[in-house]
Amino acid sequence: MASTDQEKNQSTNVPLEHVEKNTAMFVFTDYENFTGWQSRGFVVLLGFLQAVYTLEGCETAAQVAEEAQRAEILAPAAVVSSIIGSWFIGLIYMLSLLFSVQSIESVQSTSYAIAIAQLYFDAVGRRLTLMCLTIIGLAQFMAAATAFTASSRLFYALARDNAFPMKTQFMYLNRFQAPVAGVWLSVLVGCAISCAYIGSIIAFNAILSSAAIAVMLGYLQPIIIRVFWPSAMKERGPFSLGKWSRVINGLSFAFIVFICVLFVLPTAHPVNQTDMNYSIVSIGSILLLVSLTWFFWGRHTFVGPVHTKSGGATGRLTQMGSQQETLSVSA
Repeated sequence: MASTDQEKNQSTNVPLEHVEKNTAMFVFTDYENFTGWQSRGFVVLLGFLQAVYTLEGCETAAQVAEEAQRAEILAPAAVVSSIIGSWFIGLIYMLSLLFSVQSIESVQSTSYAIAIAQLYFDAVGRRLTLMCLTIIGLAQFMAAATAFTASSRLFYALARDNAFPMKTQFMYLNRFQAPVAGVWLSVLVGCAISCAYIGSIIAFNAILSSAAIAVMLGYLQPIIIRVFWPSAMKERGPFSLGKWSRVINGLSFAFIVFICVLFVLPTAHPVNQTDMNYSIVSIGSILLLVSLTWFFWGRHTFVGPVHTKSGGATGRLTQMGSQQETLSVSA
């Protein structure tokens, strides 16, 4: 019995003096393939999923721009700075993991629900692993709060433009000027998605893949307008790409289309029920639902953005305030 307890204690504590730091040669040149696919190029391209997933949420500043002053300057600056900041922080974090990983096979075959926990445990032991996971959990919580904030504002904007049912409820603002219906609906949907991980890892992975594709499709819409109808958006903000606009938008269009096609392909071979990429099913279902909603309801009620006399972000804020007063009186 005593020997068993001693073995458990030894298994939960890693002597840090035995931890080896990987070389730069390993970090920048080593190639590991656990997908089953033989094509090295295709395996490398599959790594784009994690890279693109980090871009989700970078546009949040634009989605809440109506509540900001000088939004035409601050919103683009916030979007660009968030991407640059995420790139630098992510690069440092990834290099730290790669220099510290002790056994890729151990991470691949871990019994932990979160594979990264095995990497932490092998490198720094149990106590620091708990601290690292706590930091990650806090970061995920803050990211979720940001996503809920942005999605609730989208609900408000869609309801204001008659593009969402239950217009009165989703346009109602509380005393903090927050669209409470959109906030709580976002929270409930987010919790349901999180619970999917408990019920089925296959469903959860499909949701993650679908989220990356959906975000890319959202980015694609204004790019399509710029590429195919460049004269449709005559007004330009204080930031402009100038003569490089058409080239960069064309490259962006090609990249997003390529990424969306790549993300619906299976990530493991041979393909079976467990390893199948079901994102095509979820994305297809969403597109079908949106199309049916537009055909039977949206095209009869949607009139487009409502412009006010003051125009711009100020006009939007004025409109929000007047609508809030109307809703408060009616309530």
